[in-house]
Amino acid sequence: MTYRLVSCLLLPLALALGLAASAHSAVRFGVTEDAGKYADDGGATFFPTLTDLGMTQNRVTVFWDAAHPAEIQEKAFLDRFLPVAAADHVQIVFSVQPLHATDVTSTPGGALAFAAYAALLARTYPQVKEFVIGNEPNQPRFWRPQFSAGGRGVAAAAYEQVLALTYDALKAVDPTIDVIGLGLSPRGNDDPRARSNVSTSPVRFIHDLGAAYRASGRPRPIMDELAFHPYPNPSSGNDPLLKGYQWPNAGVPNFARIKQAVWDAFGGTAQPTFAESGGFLAASDTRALHSRRSQRRAGLLRRRRRPRRRSRSSSTRRAGRRRSRRASRARTPAARTRRRCPRPCRRVSTATSSASSSVTRP
Repeated sequence: MTYRLVSCLLLPLALALGLAASAHSAVRFGVTEDAGKYADDGGATFFPTLTDLGMTQNRVTVFWDAAHPAEIQEKAFLDRFLPVAAADHVQIVFSVQPLHATDVTSTPGGALAFAAYAALLARTYPQVKEFVIGNEPNQPRFWRPQFSAGGRGVAAAAYEQVLALTYDALKAVDPTIDVIGLGLSPRGNDDPRARSNVSTSPVRFIHDLGAAYRASGRPRPIMDELAFHPYPNPSSGNDPLLKGYQWPNAGVPNFARIKQAVWDAFGGTAQPTFAESGGFLAASDTRALHSRRSQRRAGLLRRRRRPRRRSRSSSTRRAGRRRSRRASRARTPAARTRRRCPRPCRRVSTATSSASSSVTRP
């Protein structure tokens, strides 16, 4: 049996936005695989394979069907599967996602119904403490529309509403639940008129997500962790994992782009972001740091200048001044005339515009 690696569960390959209360202390490994869920024995032969490899997590898909919004899909399989996983000490992660790409966006009240469904899952299966909300919403296979008729990106704003509502619904059931956002695809063409795969690049999707979050005025986070899928390029079968993608897409060697995009999108808000030192910043810290940087960029906050070090002795300085005076007396009057700019000099302001670029390229 072939098992697919789950990048969103491998912390070296996942970019976790951990709050102090939910940051994981150890690296955990697992797979994204529904084979155990569908197995006749409920995964009794599947889970020992994982544990033999040192894996302790299994992410499984749980669909939400807009036609039956309050009905847990494949409940019989889940009821049989979860006790077997617990017996083998394998932690289950629910990846809750729409059954069809347009289920949320084409259903009146779809975002609220999806959030209510996630809360129903949390109440029904209290042993599950991690929920991934959606899957690769920057890809049309999982989320549509990506763009409006006029070519403006709309997927991230619609997804932000779903993520915010689901975050609140899950935390109301159990505040210790980890809400994992996005699960982004590593690539997108940002072309609303593409012949196929009309999609959004991960960097631009995060930018649009942050713009929607800021516009909402929300005083709370929308996720505890951010999942990212750094798969190699499927159209280039010989590409190694460490080759990466061109900006604004991102692969394994391009994690800095994702971290920068998250900082640009959420810095200074209630949503925690990455710390430059490699740890995590709480929301209050990001607001303070982002505020100081914004002021500095606007010329309102000056960097302190270090005093110049005087390494020469006083006698050396006096001798230098005497030589300078003698050289000045030896010059002709024309040579002593002050040099002027050939054209009027303009004073350049250090202040920058308050409007930032839509996407920051690292």
